[in-house]
Amino acid sequence: MPRRGTLAAWPEPRVLRAMRAWRRGVGALEPWFRATPFAAALHYRDRSLRVVIGDMPAMVGAILRLLPAPKPSTFWILDLPGPLALWTAYALRRRLGMGAALAWQGWYDPRGVLDGRREIPLLLGLGDRIAPLRPRRGACLVLDSLRQAPRAAGTLDNRYLLGEEDAPACEHLEAMGIRQVRAWVWGQPGEDLSAYLPYLARRFPSRRVDRLERKVRPRG
Repeated sequence: MPRRGTLAAWPEPRVLRAMRAWRRGVGALEPWFRATPFAAALHYRDRSLRVVIGDMPAMVGAILRLLPAPKPSTFWILDLPGPLALWTAYALRRRLGMGAALAWQGWYDPRGVLDGRREIPLLLGLGDRIAPLRPRRGACLVLDSLRQAPRAAGTLDNRYLLGEEDAPACEHLEAMGIRQVRAWVWGQPGEDLSAYLPYLARRFPSRRVDRLERKVRPRG
């Protein structure tokens, strides 16, 4: 019998419900929502992983206080470390009614750089929480800044880079009515995002990029 509170107690239909709850309301950004991390959770090697999420970190509230009111004409990109990105996406849904297209390509493995021990419980547990929360204010693109995390010797290298098809082209954004781009990053943007942002700037010169870790990390 599957052990209650662990990943073993999450059969495929329940994982699919969590994935669909996250995907609901992403609208025109749906082509860039990826089911890969949910498939990885379904096939994760350590079925004893506990699906426990706890309370929302205080840092998430600090991040939300830095964000402006969403506008239909502004395209948001959030590139944050996986667990923080998921909590922030959840808070955007709960407090602002905003959807989040998770453009995540990572395949989690307990032996890998991207091991999934923190992300999988949040993907599934927060998926349960947001199921009744209907998005009403458009959606943003959410990335996992850990996709190119440092690799320890002997660790399975399951890191990834975003390609040209993993984020919307300027033409698609213009068709959505986008006129501005705002990006919030954690640390230095990876080489993939560092190429994508200048590409957007050619069509959307009002682009702005903020380094969130400088504003919400405690000093000392």
